[in-house]
Amino acid sequence: MVKVTLTMEGDAEEVIAAIRKLAVGDATSLTIVAETVDDDSPETTPEAASASSVSPPAPPPVPEGRWTIDHVRTFWRYLAPNAQQVYHQVAHSNGYVMSRQSLLDAMGLTERQLSGRMSSVGHSVRRIRNAHNVSLPHPMAFDQSSDDYKMLPDVADAIVRLNLTPTTSEA
Repeated sequence: MVKVTLTMEGDAEEVIAAIRKLAVGDATSLTIVAETVDDDSPETTPEAASASSVSPPAPPPVPEGRWTIDHVRTFWRYLAPNAQQVYHQVAHSNGYVMSRQSLLDAMGLTERQLSGRMSSVGHSVRRIRNAHNVSLPHPMAFDQSSDDYKMLPDVADAIVRLNLTPTTSEA
């Protein structure tokens, strides 16, 4: 059985800052005191435990990059078929820009259905980051002021050049 006890000491602002750092996975500036507790013996007290400062290794920096054909090909495989349909539609639009209403009309969807179809996009972008060790800008954005979906030209061009079509979902 694993038991984790978390004790934070300091003034309220320091504790809140430390909790925020832990929440985002940044424990580089925190001092962590490790204690070993044997399941068969009474709990070891901090005074009796051999405490040591443990600093987790910092994750290597992920370089910023631009979308390549390989990135788009991998991204496409990660996308759900419904999201592929949306990306296919916008990639083939004039200037890689499509108004929300035009997209809804062309696909026969409601706004809610469209947002549901786009739910796999963020996950796919994160998977690209891990698979290719590169941080890429989001491939398509919604501009609220113009009510348009705008796809990055590199992404749209690769979708068109690779002749990527939505995979059929098995129902």
